[in-house]
Amino acid sequence: MKILFFHPERYLNIGIPSGIATLGALAKQHGHEVEVFDTTLLKPESYATSHLVSEKDVERNVSAGDETAPIVNGHIGIFKQTAVTLEDLVADDKPVDYGEELQRTIDRFSPDLIAVSAMTTTFQFACDLLNAVRHDAKVIVGGVHPTIAPEDCIAQSVIDIACIGEADHTFVELINRMSEGKDYTTVKSMWVKLADGTVRKNDLDPRFFDLDGLPTPDWSIFDERHLFRPYDGQVYKGSLYSQSRGCPMRCAYCVDPTIAEITGGRSGYFRVQSAQTTYRQLKQLYDLHGATWFKFVDDTFLLPKIEHLEELRDLIKPLNIKFGCSVMPNTIRPEKVALAREMGCVAMSIGVESGDPEIRKSVMRRYKNEELIERLKVVKDHGIRISTFNMVGFPGETREQAFRTIELNRKLGAEACNVYILYPYPGSPIAMKYDIPLRGEDGRIPDAIESGKLGLSQMSEEELEGIRQTFNAYLYAPKTLWPIVQLAERNTERGHATLAMVKRFITDMLSGCEIVTTPILDHVADLEVVGCEQPDLEIPHVFSPIFGLGYDQETIAKIVDAFIRHARGDDELLERNALEVDNPEIIDQPPFAGDLRSFM
Repeated sequence: MKILFFHPERYLNIGIPSGIATLGALAKQHGHEVEVFDTTLLKPESYATSHLVSEKDVERNVSAGDETAPIVNGHIGIFKQTAVTLEDLVADDKPVDYGEELQRTIDRFSPDLIAVSAMTTTFQFACDLLNAVRHDAKVIVGGVHPTIAPEDCIAQSVIDIACIGEADHTFVELINRMSEGKDYTTVKSMWVKLADGTVRKNDLDPRFFDLDGLPTPDWSIFDERHLFRPYDGQVYKGSLYSQSRGCPMRCAYCVDPTIAEITGGRSGYFRVQSAQTTYRQLKQLYDLHGATWFKFVDDTFLLPKIEHLEELRDLIKPLNIKFGCSVMPNTIRPEKVALAREMGCVAMSIGVESGDPEIRKSVMRRYKNEELIERLKVVKDHGIRISTFNMVGFPGETREQAFRTIELNRKLGAEACNVYILYPYPGSPIAMKYDIPLRGEDGRIPDAIESGKLGLSQMSEEELEGIRQTFNAYLYAPKTLWPIVQLAERNTERGHATLAMVKRFITDMLSGCEIVTTPILDHVADLEVVGCEQPDLEIPHVFSPIFGLGYDQETIAKIVDAFIRHARGDDELLERNALEVDNPEIIDQPPFAGDLRSFM
């Protein structure tokens, strides 16, 4: 039987998805032929010759040392330069029409089953492409979206089967029955459209616990460029890897609490495979693909008991790999961080979410800022790079509260920040509380980048997007230059050009390059008009083009004033006067719910 997996991902958001790679390996074990249609490395026709990707073609991802993000309308990452970039690897690729490319793949491969793995943010994209092609295959969709919104999935004309929950057991049973000509409509966890147009909604299969019985994810079915892993100026080979399932937290913006209840309740939702299995699979990926850099995509790497981490350390340390991982603040313990570092951990992503304690409290992330600073210091003291997950656009959030998140990240010493505008996934507590519909008036699922239109916060859509695109610039830029960063918040050609200058300046600064300067008089003939009394003022040369962008006189005066204050060394004073981010009145994290405490 021929199975065409469909990975509907944004362009250049690389990383081999563990779900498809594992199901592909299982399908091969049972004698099925497997291929993947993956849009991640298919250059869309909207890709410009200037190597700018439209916002709809990519999502930022700089978590846990991931430095693969491309340039997106000024949303460029700030990292040490590497000799080869991801853009170099796709430079010779010709732009394609996705629908035409999918049709060519179907015509050549002739699949019996098209298996789509989709989140809510990619499901509409997948359906649009499936609507654009002709085929005789059955189409099954699995993943997060059909689990939390099965009615929506099965209602789409292009979908024949929706798989609810994890598919490690049920998918194999389904494809084996199909290949043998047996009735597959009664497989558990499957919603199946019948010939008369009705839908058979089978009972849920018991939760899958045998993680140690799963094969090593099959990376060979994906484009090898997924293994591109730049880190700290060097390029490694590797990709995403998961050793656990589930998360015991109940964050209001997340779908995990809902998925836990749907798939059998919170008890036993978090599962982790044995250290021996993790070692065996990492070793195999190392041997087969030369992988030496892994990104663990587990919700929290430090949650397992310390005995598990000690065994894992003893097993994988000889591999001499590097890896990044995600951790929850309340699982950070000095002894666990030390073990991770010994294993090869060089980067950790920590969920800060918001720098405002009241907002964190409202989304079930109750901990003090000072505690967060203390715990992340433990990570930094072990020589592990920190990146953070942050969101803006929480219900009722103001610009001042959003800047508390920036201030907290500066205090934390985060080297990189993932920043998103809150997207209330269907089934998440926030979506249910505010009765946010899954689909818009046009009948389509809104793109994640359109979440600012929901109006949950006190900021406009434009202001939210401006803060998102400049968040890392505010993180790194000297505060004296923040007025210039604020100009870069504007979604205009002028704003994008200004942001590019700011980030080039920061990149040079982080890379230890000499900051070349130029006289202000080379750019402003009449200093008196802009309130400058320092004719000998030198400004960073990288900002020279800013005076040719057509800013009005008042704005030019603000720009010049920023350069004066920067040259004068006012940043220390501004840091002392920073927004206060500590709030001792907010209670600490309450006792852990469910089965989390036993892992501490």
